[in-house]
Amino acid sequence: MLARSEFAIDLVGNLTKSISADEHRTDIRVLTLKCENIHELNRLVVSSGVARRAQALKRLATSSKEVRISSGAGSFLIAELSSAQYIMKTGITSQRDQFAEWPSGIFNIDFGGEQINGELLLKPGDIFLETGQILSDPIHLEIENGNLVEILGDSADANRMRVHLQNEPNVDTAYQLNGISLGLALARKLKDNGPRGQELLQMSLDMHHAGWSSVNIGNSMTLTLKEASVLFDDQMIFESGELTGVLQPDPYERSAAGIKSY
Repeated sequence: MLARSEFAIDLVGNLTKSISADEHRTDIRVLTLKCENIHELNRLVVSSGVARRAQALKRLATSSKEVRISSGAGSFLIAELSSAQYIMKTGITSQRDQFAEWPSGIFNIDFGGEQINGELLLKPGDIFLETGQILSDPIHLEIENGNLVEILGDSADANRMRVHLQNEPNVDTAYQLNGISLGLALARKLKDNGPRGQELLQMSLDMHHAGWSSVNIGNSMTLTLKEASVLFDDQMIFESGELTGVLQPDPYERSAAGIKSY
């Protein structure tokens, strides 16, 4: 039955593995639904906007020379794009992308060893994904020639990052900044009376919220900035953690997400 199918929905998560391991692999397209947290699915804005933003970002990235992340207080991280590779996760399967997960909404940039220099200022409320920590204190990171060279700050959060990197099994790549991830999936705003910290963390683990940007360091450190601005050359796509420019949501998405129009 499966061999004659063109499309399947996987509710458990085993179908993709079994098809990939099958010697007689078919061309069936598989969409895996990640339904662990129904509350977060209820907040998701379902539309074609994620795919539209991903395509717009790819066109913009491939025609740009550099990407810049501004995280406040005059800090900029600048990376060249001449050797960058792009991976889009939109939750849509195709002949080219046989397997997909939903919900999704991330645009990943792998810098491919290009020069990356500058500074990042992590603010309270930003997220250290692998440890499940929402930061309580500001942390200043310095990047030179594609490597994290300094973590400035004496807080528990800063010390936790240092220990995490010191325990990386591969010391040669532990401090290497490999790429960034840009969030494209809109969700309805959180209510003020909810457990805000836990809801923000769950949202970041399941998918990247539109306007959030992450830096990927070493093999196991992802730091998510919720209010950074991101520019490709001089064209801004995130402004203080909000979609702007070619990535602005359409009227339907704005209404569904509770975004006010001015």
